[in-house]
Order: sequence, then C-alpha cells, then structure tokens
Amino acid sequence: MNDKDAFSFLNEVKNELLKNFSVEELMNTNGLQLNKGTEILKKKMGYYNSHPITTSNGEIIENLNLAKGAMIENVEALLQRDDKIEIIAKKSDSLKDFSNNFSHVVENLRNKESERKNKFIIYSVIIVGILILLYIFVLK
Repeated sequence: MNDKDAFSFLNEVKNELLKNFSVEELMNTNGLQLNKGTEILKKKMGYYNSHPITTSNGEIIENLNLAKGAMIENVEALLQRDDKIEIIAKKSDSLKDFSNNFSHVVENLRNKESERKNKFIIYSVIIVGILILLYIFVLK
C-alpha cells in the first residue's frame, strides 16, 4: 500500500470513529475497550485490502484519469478539426483564386463580344452607307 492509500485509510477510520464515538470517549477509554472501534477497523482494513482502487483517493485518481483521457480525446478531436479547417481554408482560397481568374476570363470574353458587336454595327453602317451612295449616284 502506498502512502496516499495508507493516509486515506487512516482518515476514513478516524471519520468512522468520530461518527460512532465522541472525542471524550475516544480520549478517556483504552483502545481495547472500544469493541465497535475494532469492528470498524477490521471492516475498513478488509475493504482497503479487497478494493484498493475504490478508496476516496483512488476514486479521485480514477476520476482524474478519466478526465485526463477525455481531455486527451478532446484535444485530439480539436487537432483533427483544426486540420480539417485548414484543408477547407486552402480549398476556399483555391476556389477564390479560380473564381477571380474565371471572372477575368468572362470579362475578357464580354469585351471581345462587345468589340465584335460594335465592329458588326460599324461594318453594317458602312455597307448600308455605300449601298445608299451607290443607289444615289449610280442608279440616278
């Protein structure tokens, strides 16, 4: 038994004795005269020998180990989430770059289409003008 368990055992025996006896009874009587006290001591000794992990300190340590395990799992989950968020951020940046490039391509296509339309209108006006001039000068 380690020191922590031994002190836990002594502390629980003390608490049980104080529940069953007053401080005056404990101070004024011989230890052998406290039959119920020896029963408490035997009961606690048997309990600690058969259930060392379920002592109050053992329970605290077990709970701390469980909490530690849960914290480790949470930290691992956070790290995985962080990795996923980082991947999503990279994908979003590449998507943003792609969309910017695509918008420039679309803008260039619009400009070319607009130029083509304007050239068509200009050529149409010139051809109509030539036809009108031909009609006026040649056919008259």
